[in-house]
Order: sequence, then structure tokens, then C-alpha cells
Amino acid sequence: MNICFLARPSFDRYSVAIINNLRKRYDSSIGGYFITTNEKESQYVRDNVENSHIYETATFLKHHWDEATLEKLISYEKKYDCAPIWKYIYTDRFLINRDYDYCIRVTVGLFTFFEDIFSKNKIDFYYSEAIATLQCYIAYLVGKKYGVQYVTQMPARGNLDNQYHYFIKNEYHLDSRMDGDWRKAEYSLDEMNYAESYLSEFEAKDCPPPTQQLVKSKPKIGRDFLLAPLRYVKSRCDKNNNDPYSYMYYKCYRDALNPIIFWYRYNRFKKLCKKPAYDEKYVYFPLHYQPEASTIVCAQKYEKQLFFIDSLAKSIPADTVLYVKEHYSFLGHRELSFYSELKKYPNVKLIDPFNSSRKLMENSVVVVTLTGTAGYEAMLLRKPVIIAGRTTYENAPGVVRVDEIFDNYVDILNSWEKPTREDIKKYICAMMRSYSKGNTYAQNYYHLIKDNINDICDSLYTELVKMKYGD
Repeated sequence: MNICFLARPSFDRYSVAIINNLRKRYDSSIGGYFITTNEKESQYVRDNVENSHIYETATFLKHHWDEATLEKLISYEKKYDCAPIWKYIYTDRFLINRDYDYCIRVTVGLFTFFEDIFSKNKIDFYYSEAIATLQCYIAYLVGKKYGVQYVTQMPARGNLDNQYHYFIKNEYHLDSRMDGDWRKAEYSLDEMNYAESYLSEFEAKDCPPPTQQLVKSKPKIGRDFLLAPLRYVKSRCDKNNNDPYSYMYYKCYRDALNPIIFWYRYNRFKKLCKKPAYDEKYVYFPLHYQPEASTIVCAQKYEKQLFFIDSLAKSIPADTVLYVKEHYSFLGHRELSFYSELKKYPNVKLIDPFNSSRKLMENSVVVVTLTGTAGYEAMLLRKPVIIAGRTTYENAPGVVRVDEIFDNYVDILNSWEKPTREDIKKYICAMMRSYSKGNTYAQNYYHLIKDNINDICDSLYTELVKMKYGD
């Protein structure tokens, strides 16, 4: 069994821990191939994994930069059946603001890079993050051609204390184990009792999602603010941040000034917010962080959220308003012009982000989201839910997925049927059956704890054996 691992931060430590655990506890002959960006990442793998094969994207792109032509891009577009290729390029948050020639060279270089690796080596699996960059997407596309199966373990939704994960084998972050016929399945008394306990606990208290708990303070003049210029200079001097072939890090030193930029934006933004009036009819739309895979990969049509808001605002009845709320974990990340545009819509209200999302959901007519966790939580509350992207809970009871929201809002609500509590419990049972134990959030070093990495590798090895040899 040969596995090709993504090994850029924070996946360098994560992937290294996984292969060492798999070799030690399951099969010492597992072949390890690692995709790094630069020599620093390569050296970490080299120091910590025996018999590793390391491939650096930046080094490869540099050596093949002049060979990356538009003609080659056209040929790859046909060869890997990925026309129009710009649909894929625009899923990469690191590339979307680059110039035309740079995008072409990076895209061609990545196709050539993975084609070279997958065609010359007998690799069974490409183990990566959920597809969130063009690099991962191209590995997925090229892998399909050469029989390299893509797989990742995604942290589970649903306030489960980050103790579970599910498997993804597609570009849209869908749970590969989820039973599409979950309504017809039989569940044990223990499973139904767990579902009842889970649902009752959720109904009883407002539990903010884990991502909200990670970053939950208002932008302020503090240590990070004062040290931002110094960090900018330090980052600006890092050669990896000035290497155009290292496309994910190129010019990322600008992010060091974010504490200052976010503080300024937040203080302008908060003057535009309003308090909710819970007695009026409103549609609740919580904004997504931007740019991120949840929108640019899984809801590409509406990843420009102003376009979606425009379509929705023009489709709701006269007696209804649209509440748009920023996520308080990400205050300041959005351009102020976004909020200025919102102010032009008389039936749209920008809601203060420090109001409870739970209360906003409970008092809304419907919760609308692209792919966000708010839709999952509203489903548990048996509220109408409309989603406009691909997400793991898209087939949950009471959830309606739309490709076109404009002029369809009224018809959707008129045809919506409230699910029973029994339906919700059955869905929870099916969801928990698809989950495996283990915290796979790679940005949190908890995943390196021995017991946790054992859990991750137990489920991973079992899944890889099934994928390679069948049930």
C-alpha cells in the first residue's frame, strides 16, 4: 500500500504522525510519498520519516516555469476532462487575485507535477486536506486518471467536542459513508436513545460551533496589533514568502498587517449594524468566511455572496426582510465595500454579530445558507432550511438544496414540509454510524496526542483496506 500525503503546514506534522503510526501499528511496508512546498517542509519529513519520497512543488514549478504555456493548459483541460478549467482555478484562494499569466503557469505546472508523480509511481491513495486549493484539486483530477484514490478525514459537524470525523472521497466535502437511504434503515434502541439524548441536549442549550470558540474576541489594540509591523518586516524578509514558485506563500507577508486592518474595518463596520426585531418576519442568512472552500469549492455559483443576497432579496415577499449577520469569529476580514453595498437594499438588514445565532434561527421564517453549520443546526430545530451549495447534511430532513434561488423562494417555502422528530433522530443515527472516533483538525496539535492519533489511524487503515481490496 503506497500513500501520497499532503505535507504543507499544518499537514506536515499531521501526515508524518499518521504514516509513522500506520507503519508501527499496522504495516511497516507502507510506502510514503510526500507533497511539500519548500526545503524547510521537505527537511521536516526527511528528519522524521524513514524511506520517504519527497516532491517539492516550488522546486518543480521553478524548473518547468518556461514550459508552462497556454497550449499545454488547453491540452490538460481536455486530457483530464476539466473544462472549463477556470472553474477550478477560481476555487483557489491563493490564486484568485493573481494575474492571468501567473495563473496559467501555476496551473500547468501543477498538472505536470502530479502527472509526473502519479504516472511514474504505483501510488494507491492521495491523502490530503478537504479540497480547498487548486493543488489538491489537480491532484484529485490527475489521480482519477491514474487510479490514485483521493481520501481525507474531515472533522465532524454538530458540537461533538471535535471527537469524531468522517471520510471524504469527492471534491464537495460529502460524507462518503452516509447512507442515502437513512429513512429506511433499522436502528437499535441504543442508537435511538443516543439520538434522543443528542437532540435534547442541543435543544436545551445554545452551543457555539468550535470555530466560533477558537477566535471570539473583537478586534482590539493589543499585543498582536502593536507587533503587526514587526511581524510584517520579519515575514517580508522570509525568502519563502518572496518565492513566486511557492504560490501559496508568495507575498503572504501582507497578512501580518491583518490585526491593524481588521481593527480599522471592524470599527467602521459596527456603525452599520442593527439590532434584530424578533417579532418581524425575516429570513436569516449568516455570512460565510471569504474566501474559503465552503464557498469557492462547494458553492461556486454563489461564492460572491453579494450576488446571492441580491437574488434572495429580490425574491422574498413584501412582508419579509432579510437579516444578514457577520460571523463574529472573523470580524474585519471583509472589505468595507461589501457592507456598503448591503446598505443599498431596503429590505436587507445587517445584524450585529454579537446577537445569538441560535435566537436568530429560532425566530426566523427560514434559515438560508450556502453550506454553513447554521443550516445543520436549524435542521435539528426543525426550521425550514435552504442551502445553495454542496454540503454533508444536504439530504437531511427539512433541508432543501437549490441551484437557483432567484424567484424560487416562495415556491420552496410553500412546498416545504416540517420533518418529524423521529426523522431527525433517524438522521442523527445514520450520521453517527458514518462517523469515526478521532480529532482530525490538523491545525490543532491535539491531533498528535497518542490516543487520538491511534483512533485516526484505526479508522483510516480500515477505510484504505476497503478502498483497495473491497469489503
